[in-house]
Order: sequence, then C-alpha cells, then structure tokens
Amino acid sequence: MSASGTPVDTHEMVLIHRVLRREFGQLPRLFRSAADDRARSKVIGAHAREMLDFLHTHHTGEDELLFPLLRERAVLDPQLMDRMDAQHMQVDDAVRALEAELPAWTASADAAVGERMATRVEATMPTLIAHLAEEEQQLLPIVSVTVTQSEWDALAKHGMSAIPLTRRLVILGHITEEASDAERQRFMQVVPAPARLAYKLIGHRQFTRETTAIRG
Repeated sequence: MSASGTPVDTHEMVLIHRVLRREFGQLPRLFRSAADDRARSKVIGAHAREMLDFLHTHHTGEDELLFPLLRERAVLDPQLMDRMDAQHMQVDDAVRALEAELPAWTASADAAVGERMATRVEATMPTLIAHLAEEEQQLLPIVSVTVTQSEWDALAKHGMSAIPLTRRLVILGHITEEASDAERQRFMQVVPAPARLAYKLIGHRQFTRETTAIRG
C-alpha cells in the first residue's frame, strides 16, 4: 500500500498477462508456419526468444520480489501459494526445453523440431492460463494492499531492466495492443515522457511492422 494508504494500482500486471496469453497462444501456429522456411524461422525464432525472455523475467520478478513479501506480510492460503510455485516450475521447465531447441530450429527450420516445440507450448498453455487467471483473481487484490508503491515499482523496474533498450518500444506496443483507451492512458502515465514521445514517433510503426511480419 502506498504511503498515503491508497491501494497500489496493480492493473499493469493484467496488461502484461494479456501479452503472455496472446503471444504464447500464437506460438504453435507460428512455429508450424515456418516449417522448412529458414527465412521465416529466423523471424519467428527471434520473436519466440524475446517472449521466452519476457516470461522468464516476469516469473523471476515474482519469485524474488513479490511472493516473499506476500508470504511475510499477508495471511495466505498455503495451497494457493504452493500451486503458484508448482505452476511456475512447470512453465519454467517448458521454457528451458524450448530454449534448448530454439537456436538450432531458428537456423534450420526443421519441421519436426518446430512441431515438437509447438506441441510443447500447447501442452503448457492450460497451466499458464490457469496460473495467470488465479494470480489476477486471488493474488493481485492482496498485493494491492500488502506491498508499498516503491516495492511495486521495483518489480516493474526489474522487468524493464531485462529488456534491451532497442526493444523497449516494441514491448510497449505489445503491452498496449489490447488495452482500452482508458487502460492505455493509465499505463502510459507511468512511462517516462521521452519514451512516450519515442513510441508515438517511431515505436508504434516499428511494432506494427514487426508484428505484421511475424503473424503473417
């Protein structure tokens, strides 16, 4: 909770979750679309690599900066937190398996490897979707009255610091893609003014150009 006693606004995590649902939900089709097409596998491989890093950073931030605070300060259902941990482990195992195969597939566009990766993502999606939904419904209301604004900001900083400077405007496009006008305005208020201007001038076009090439 902020120093003023106002609950912390956690809605930006809902926007992050939309990115994860959308982009991982599309990966199986994208892997299959690049079968035996090395030019396309390079495009899809780079996107998959970025999304795997995005998900890994999201989970790492929760594991290191958020969940310990909740366990220390809030009265939580032990089964809920055990389930959160187990879901993180299951998803992270899938991420590591994908990371192991992705470089060679990106270079080769091998259809069998691409199908194996697509199937692995499909098998993991129910766990990821259930995890994100439960986090939004059960944990975020507790988070908003348990952590301080500075602690919440540290979580956001952790996520942003893991994104290369040259990719931050594109990630901003992913985050705001499905946002309503009100959500977009609300989120952009926490984005530094220079980044808001850069996104308006060049970032949105870069995001649109890249996603058009990726999604086909």
